[in-house]
Amino acid sequence: MGLSSVLRLVPRYIPEWRYLRIAITLLGFATIFSSCSEKTIIFNGKALGTTWTVKIRGSRYLDRSVLKDEIISTIEEAEKILSHWRPDAELYQFNQALTSNPITVHPLLHELLLHARKVHDESAGAFDPTIAPIVNLWGFGPVESTRTSFPSAQEIQEAQSHVGIQLLEILPENQVRKRQPTVQVDLSSSAKGEIIDQVCEMLHRRGLTDHLVEIGGEIRAGSGKWKVALEDGTSSPENLTLFHLQNSAVATSGTYRLNKPSPDAGKPSSHLLDPRTGRPIKHSLVAVNVVASTARVADAFATAFMILGPSEGPALAKKMNMVARFHIEEENSSFAITSPAYDKLLH
Repeated sequence: MGLSSVLRLVPRYIPEWRYLRIAITLLGFATIFSSCSEKTIIFNGKALGTTWTVKIRGSRYLDRSVLKDEIISTIEEAEKILSHWRPDAELYQFNQALTSNPITVHPLLHELLLHARKVHDESAGAFDPTIAPIVNLWGFGPVESTRTSFPSAQEIQEAQSHVGIQLLEILPENQVRKRQPTVQVDLSSSAKGEIIDQVCEMLHRRGLTDHLVEIGGEIRAGSGKWKVALEDGTSSPENLTLFHLQNSAVATSGTYRLNKPSPDAGKPSSHLLDPRTGRPIKHSLVAVNVVASTARVADAFATAFMILGPSEGPALAKKMNMVARFHIEEENSSFAITSPAYDKLLH
C-alpha cells in the first residue's frame, strides 16, 4: 500500500482533547485497517475538539439513526462531566469553586480522579491531574491570555505552589476536597480514553461486542480482531507495524502533537509539561505507543511515559509489564525501545 493510500485511510486529528485546534501530521497514530467478510457499519462525527469513528461488525439489523444518537449522547454526557474547557461541565465548575469544603461530584469524575491518583503514584509524580495551573500558564489550556507569552521563572514557581496531588483529597461517597481552594484539575491525559471506554461499555450493553471505537487517534477494540498499524514517528509507510487489536486499546502521546515557538534557541516548547518542574519536557523521546486493557489506562500511561523520558519510561513499562514502544530521536539517529510485553505481543 502506497503512502497516498494510507493517507486516505487516516482522518486529520486534533492533537490533544480541546487543546489548540491546529492541523498535524499522522505521525504516531494508530491507523485502522478493517478487512473482514462480515458487514461493517461505520459511524463518524465530531466532538471533544476532534473527530470520532465507531465501527461495528455483525449481521443483525440495527437502527443506525438511533444507535448514532446514542453514541453522540454517550460522548456528550461524558464530556459535560470531564471537560475543564466547557463552562457547563462539572469539572470546569469544580475548578471555579474557591472553597476547601468537600464537594460532591459525579461518580464518573470521582472514579477518574481515583485513577489519576493511582497513575500519579505509579509514575512517581510524572502524571498529576492538578497540573492545570501550569498548563494554563504555558498557553495550552482554556486561558487565552497566555497563548503567545512565555512565563518567567517566578510565574512558574507561583503556579507550582498550586500544583500537587497532595492538595486534593479524594473522599468516599463521591466527594472531593481541595486542601487549597485554588487547586484546579486537568484530566486531558485520561478523559478522552475514559470517554472511549464509556462508548465501548454502551455498545456492550446493547450486545454489540465486535466493535472498534476511535476518538482523536486513540482506539479501543471489542471482542473481534481489528488490524491496526502503529507508526514509528516518521511518515514512511514501510515503517508501519501491523498487529491485531482485540479486547484492548492503544494510545499515543508525542512531542510532535502541539508546541509553540520557544524563547530559547532550538526546539519549540512542547505541550507536554512536567508537573514536577512546571516546564515543557526536554529530552530525546518523541513518541510513545501504549497498548492496555482500557483506553483510559493506555491514554494516561502514554502521557506518563512521555514525561518520564527515554530512560525512566521504558524502565517503568518493564516493571509494570506494560505493552509500550518508545520512539527516540537523537542528533544523528532515531530508534525504538520496546518493553518485553510489547515484544511478546508483536512476535
